[in-house]
Amino acid sequence: MLRIGICDDNQNDIKQICELAIRFSEEHPENPLQIQAYKSPFDLLDDIEKNGGFDLYLLDVVMPHMTGVTLAKRIRERKEKAEILFLTFSKEYAVDAFSVKASGYLIKPVDKPDFDDAVLDCIHRLLPTKNPSIILKSKTGLHRIPVYELVCIESFNHNQIVTLSDGSSLETSATLVELMEVLKDHPSFVRPHRAYIVNMDFIRKLSTRELLLTNGKSIPISQNRYKELKNSYFSYMIHS
Repeated sequence: MLRIGICDDNQNDIKQICELAIRFSEEHPENPLQIQAYKSPFDLLDDIEKNGGFDLYLLDVVMPHMTGVTLAKRIRERKEKAEILFLTFSKEYAVDAFSVKASGYLIKPVDKPDFDDAVLDCIHRLLPTKNPSIILKSKTGLHRIPVYELVCIESFNHNQIVTLSDGSSLETSATLVELMEVLKDHPSFVRPHRAYIVNMDFIRKLSTRELLLTNGKSIPISQNRYKELKNSYFSYMIHS
């Protein structure tokens, strides 16, 4: 699931970008999108402070009170891995785009081929350069699962339920200890609770008692694991 945050003070422009994003998602079901739009940079910043950031930002350059470039700088201060595309009526802002490590810019009104090409480029940059996978055994056979698609693993009645980024799941009899051993070389995985393994790439919000994942699922945090988990999460987000 690719999370897209759109910020533009023009409602018609927001509508057009959302329509392009929905069409892209329909034509590329392997890359489902979650779209959230904002008319104010401050609303966007407030939301990502409360609920976590997005994978891709589409930011209008010229907005009242805060430019898209300034907004991008604020986003970059969070040290999160994200792609940024500017929305503009003029190419003169291209230099500013590079100053905040933006992927580029789209000229308004944005046409579909340019939008699709830009988003696909961003998706390819967001995916790992190498796509490691693990082999899981279920009742139906062996499954090769790309590590970046693994959202969480839950222990349930002596079996483990593996949830994937496309919303599907499978059941394996391998123990959580065995699975954690398989995943030990991938720093994004942690055990917030004895019954769970979680991929930190899918954490939307962290509190003292639970994790909120991007798919809406809540994961409990053991009291004695919170401090270690918080440190691991912040360290991972800074260095990823």
